[in-house]
Amino acid sequence: MATNLNTGQRAERKLLITVAEWNVGTNTQEREILGTRTEDSSIEFNADIETMTDIRGITYTDVNKTEPQQDFDPFFVLGGSKLAEYLSNAALENNIAAYNGTFNVYIISAFIGSSSNGYSAVKHTGCSIIPTSLGGDSYVSMPIEVHYSNNITSGTVDKLSDDFTFTATSNVNLTN
Repeated sequence: MATNLNTGQRAERKLLITVAEWNVGTNTQEREILGTRTEDSSIEFNADIETMTDIRGITYTDVNKTEPQQDFDPFFVLGGSKLAEYLSNAALENNIAAYNGTFNVYIISAFIGSSSNGYSAVKHTGCSIIPTSLGGDSYVSMPIEVHYSNNITSGTVDKLSDDFTFTATSNVNLTN
């Protein structure tokens, strides 16, 4: 799949889209694009790195695993945000099971692909979205941490909204 940026053009942050998906009933799922009113959010890979220098003075580096995480701070409790409603209820009830490993999180690379061929995306299954606090001065804020699972399915989405259809192309399990 080709990049849809002109040569030398930088991809804008809004072209890397994070979408949370969770169950609200037996046959009902909700999705929400994350990042409304969040000024800065990056996926941190948190690599487990082992470095060793041999007797000849040559340094070797091994990456054992990554534990990707993305913070959304602030994440304001906004009217119409089903995720904010779900997470704030779970947090106030101290219902850890409501957000521990219960989300699918999609990362859509809107700068790779097109509306006719689909946009490149990966789906992490079994992620945790954890509220870190709840409150604020003028407005209610609930910063969240998204902990990715590394149980990844690569694929494409047909459109850049939360009602997309995900089409899998391969499954890459990085948890082992």
